[in-house]
Amino acid sequence: MNAAAAALALVARREHQVVAAFREKRATSGPTARKLRELGLNDSRVLRALITAEIIRKAGPERYFLNEVAWTARPQPKIPVRTVVIVALVLTIIIAVAFLAQR
Repeated sequence: MNAAAAALALVARREHQVVAAFREKRATSGPTARKLRELGLNDSRVLRALITAEIIRKAGPERYFLNEVAWTARPQPKIPVRTVVIVALVLTIIIAVAFLAQR
């Protein structure tokens, strides 16, 4: 599998997991903000990137919430990550089968 496609898929999956944690606890505004620990989250590169993009906003000491408007407005890749991963996987399988058939 293409390493770049795999990394992109992993980041997208992790972003969706972070957003789902905020939605599950209804931490979607300043008054409903939660501590990361309450959301079952730890500090990570993905989380910090979402904070930098203002998708996750700080509401007070150690309290954060999901900015739904920013998440929804975020540009989405033109090709879904899942499609890229599936195509990369299929190509890898085809190459492996062709290689093994020549042996």
